[in-house]
Amino acid sequence: MSNQVAVPADLADMAAALQQSSAQAGAAGGSDLYAKMTKFGDFVYGADGTEFEEGSVWAVNPNGFQHGHICWDEGTPTGEVLVPATQPMPSEADLPAVSGKWGKQVAIQMRATNGEDEGIQVLFKSNSLGGRKAYATLLQAVIARIQAGKADCVPLVECHNDHYDHKTYGKIFTPEFKVVGWANREGERAEEPAAAIEAPTEPAEKPAEPEAAPRRRRRKAA
Repeated sequence: MSNQVAVPADLADMAAALQQSSAQAGAAGGSDLYAKMTKFGDFVYGADGTEFEEGSVWAVNPNGFQHGHICWDEGTPTGEVLVPATQPMPSEADLPAVSGKWGKQVAIQMRATNGEDEGIQVLFKSNSLGGRKAYATLLQAVIARIQAGKADCVPLVECHNDHYDHKTYGKIFTPEFKVVGWANREGERAEEPAAAIEAPTEPAEKPAEPEAAPRRRRRKAA
């Protein structure tokens, strides 16, 4: 399977539909907190690395899918270029000259709909092969929903992980976005049950970057 995100050739023509379906997630970018999945398989967000609350459901902005490139130099990001998925992938020839090595990156904007994180809006980013495939799987589900004429095309997801064993690097975790429902732009949920969306099985790969264990801090009581 190709590592590129396979989307219909007329995806750009769907930009208006995606924009109108942004629902409760708002516009991409701005003050979103950075989120990622650590090498330990934990979803975290913010400078303190706050873990996603167990059982939390996140509304994904259909207009908040982004793709592009990130440059790493000895574990430190030195450059990043991201554009909406409704635009062509930035050309590698146009990337700025910075120290390090450029690689593909994707991003998904989402907002917590329940629990202690309710209202928190994040931009989940990943440059791993597993992250890009999970992104592609979720994007395809949104596109299929729109093409089916569904107004409720905002996926409501739980963030999980899977893993495989690498003979050199040990257990490698990959993200999974399990669709547990759909909502419309007003945040009203669809009545029909949602089928689970699973990312494809990963081939072996080296971890994208070194990192420390996530900070497990007690959430503040109300």
